[in-house]
Amino acid sequence: MVLMGIGLLGGAAGTVLVTSFKSIDEQVGTNGSAAAAVLGIGLLVAAINPSGSIAWVRAGILYGLVVLIFEVISWLHGKSFHLGPVIFGLAFTLLLVAVYPERRKLLPDTSKPVTADTSAVAEPETQEPEKAS
Repeated sequence: MVLMGIGLLGGAAGTVLVTSFKSIDEQVGTNGSAAAAVLGIGLLVAAINPSGSIAWVRAGILYGLVVLIFEVISWLHGKSFHLGPVIFGLAFTLLLVAVYPERRKLLPDTSKPVTADTSAVAEPETQEPEKAS
């Protein structure tokens, strides 16, 4: 998963930041359209059961913010700024936050310390030694 994530991020960086990374998207095969298709499929699955697919909902929310950042960085590097994807991304980011049934769960609760659940671990039974008669 780490290598796949690095490959996808490298391909994305090649389209916006560093032109020497552009070959990652073309040669390795981290096609941005395919990544968008995966996100779209995940969001369609999440639409059936949003509470059970919270990770996909979070990814959809993150998408709008990432599109804005990409367009700004692209514009700072002398490329054109595309307003359509920014409006689409931010509009759906806001809609996802507004209509999500359990908004409090969108951000993890960091106030509780994380503890290991040891209830599933069976403790070894101690056998009493046999008594000689």
